[in-house]
Amino acid sequence: MTPSTTALQSKANSQQLEAILATDGPVLIIAGPGSGKTFTLVERIVYLITHKGVAPESLLVVTFTDKAARELTTRISNRLADLDIQFNLNEMYLGTFHSICLRLLEDFREFTRLKRSFTLFDQFDQQYFLYQRMKEFRALPDAQLVMGEDQSGRWMQSENLLKWLNKVGEEALDVAALAAAPDPEIRALAACFIKYQELLLEHNSLDFSGIQYEALQLLQTHPEVLAHASWKPRVCLCSRPARICFSSARRSA
Repeated sequence: MTPSTTALQSKANSQQLEAILATDGPVLIIAGPGSGKTFTLVERIVYLITHKGVAPESLLVVTFTDKAARELTTRISNRLADLDIQFNLNEMYLGTFHSICLRLLEDFREFTRLKRSFTLFDQFDQQYFLYQRMKEFRALPDAQLVMGEDQSGRWMQSENLLKWLNKVGEEALDVAALAAAPDPEIRALAACFIKYQELLLEHNSLDFSGIQYEALQLLQTHPEVLAHASWKPRVCLCSRPARICFSSARRSA
């Protein structure tokens, strides 16, 4: 054991040290609150850089919330600076799945449907966008099976529609399969999703829940982008993977 590893051992307990030094192959670490998850993740990154020759910009570090991503960024930056390790924070793939997928879309925008200065909707923007165009969705066959009857009002219908559209995107469902389903409700959902995608394209817009869906579509339809994205990060570290939706899991696979 090297002196630096011995020093690390003095700060980490035996379970943390085992997790830090486990760098060969996929590793799933299960830890509860207050067990030092962030400390272990940071020290694991340090170990990969100092002992395994991994460049900081070759690490993909993802977590679920913006708060957790900011804390990780600060602690990793401080730790690497303390060790006098040269790194460019802007070149590191560190953040939430949404932020990293958005960065991917911006870096390879020419391969996507998005044009320069596209609009990114938050949830309220997205619902208001649907509300303003409810007439177009009401005209679709059996759309009321998805968003409710017209008597419920446009705002309530837009809220129901938003929920189901986001479900399709977040779970990366096959829209063609939905359109061919025997149930009229499922076919109506597919028609609503296709109409929504057409409207987003027309208005050069992207909603927050669709960021990962668009990134997944980008990687699936453009092998050259996938090859580039797969080549840069050598090691993927994910905090709290149980909270990540299906499209996130496929994006990181």
